[in-house]
Amino acid sequence: MSTAPAAATAPKKKILLRSKRIQLLALLQVSSGMPLGWVFNTLQYFLVDLGLKKSTIGLLSGVSLPWTLKFLWAPLVDRYALPWPGRRRSWVIIAQLALAGAFGAFAAFAWRALAAKGAGTPLASAPLVIGLLALGIAFLSATQDIAIDAYAVEALHKEEHGPVSGLRIMYYRIGMLLAGAFAVSASEWLPWPIVFLVLAGAFVAFVAITLAAPEPDVPAPPPRSLGSAVVEPFRTYFRRSDAIPIALFLIFYKFGDNMGGTMVNPFLKDLCFTNAEAGGAVKVIGTIATISGSAIGAALMTRMGLGRALWIFGVFQAGANVVYSAAALSRAVPLDVAQCATLPALSAVTRGWTYAAIATEYGAQGMAAAAQGALLLRVCDKRYSATQFALLSSLFGLGRWAAGLPSGFLVERLGYPVFFVGCATIAALPGFFFLHRIAPVSQREVLTAEAEPGAGPA
Repeated sequence: MSTAPAAATAPKKKILLRSKRIQLLALLQVSSGMPLGWVFNTLQYFLVDLGLKKSTIGLLSGVSLPWTLKFLWAPLVDRYALPWPGRRRSWVIIAQLALAGAFGAFAAFAWRALAAKGAGTPLASAPLVIGLLALGIAFLSATQDIAIDAYAVEALHKEEHGPVSGLRIMYYRIGMLLAGAFAVSASEWLPWPIVFLVLAGAFVAFVAITLAAPEPDVPAPPPRSLGSAVVEPFRTYFRRSDAIPIALFLIFYKFGDNMGGTMVNPFLKDLCFTNAEAGGAVKVIGTIATISGSAIGAALMTRMGLGRALWIFGVFQAGANVVYSAAALSRAVPLDVAQCATLPALSAVTRGWTYAAIATEYGAQGMAAAAQGALLLRVCDKRYSATQFALLSSLFGLGRWAAGLPSGFLVERLGYPVFFVGCATIAALPGFFFLHRIAPVSQREVLTAEAEPGAGPA
């Protein structure tokens, strides 16, 4: 049997990923990932330093709600746009400039809240104001995501979905690390408000990258009316015979991982890691693991098929939580940041288990997210890319939002070891059940409705 086609695939893929068009498109994912990294990492460390309880921190993770509901205003992004610099990119720039302003406002309030805490009179309104400002940041970020994802659906060709999905996830995770781990490490040497102002400046800088990105080869025309922009994307999607199984899969595929991930940062603080050490560990280990996981995921996906990739990467993703449980058990003292001054120093064993958990989590997330992103690109109709991608990624956001809300209460009642094991097992099982509906274990590919024999066009 000839191996020429397989041998030709690798050079073609390398040339594809070096394309200026692909690199600029993927680089926008840094801007897309930064707000999520901030909400689920930096904001949590800031709240711990502000003295808020774990249950309050868990509830404040609910500010991620706009990522769940973004399909509600996605039709506006589909229907309307500024004439320059393009239908999708104009929305990206509007969101980036607004995010810069929102982070500036958060920095101003952070000065006030920290000053009040230092004076011994903490602001009773701090959780509410912080929640509202963070909710605004999440809303603007969700709007940016709608436009960037729609731009990707229009600009990418079908054969680019697999490899470019891995590249996009890699840049997205780098954005999360910049606004998450890097920002947390910087807080050891810079006041929190300065850290937030630096993030504001980063969004201004990304406007230049957005302007440099090219328009799609054949830009999709906007819907004829707002009514059409609202109705047609949903009607088109729900005509599919696999619409409901795909929707439920997207909600539950990362449910256990999201539940565990919400409490990782408080966990690192309760282990008595400093902000610099915790942020540095995530920065170095997380960056390497994310890039490796995304690259490996994209490569393996092409070889093993999307269906098998979702299964293997999903099991790896759920199992990462067990390593956090082992890290918790290795620290045979009360896990409470308030007692760190009187507790023994962290042992090499605990550090080793924690670093292994971070590497496993970030690597597995990069692999699973690459496969999930390829599925979304495959399912979306280019005519309604903003709304359909927003709808499908909102379902994923719904799972992340719902998983985070009870996480703090569960940790307080169960303790970290039992909590993380539960995330790896009980909380992960529904995702595998619905994955079996769209891609049975023995099946190599996910046969979407368009690929099913006899299925009509959506």
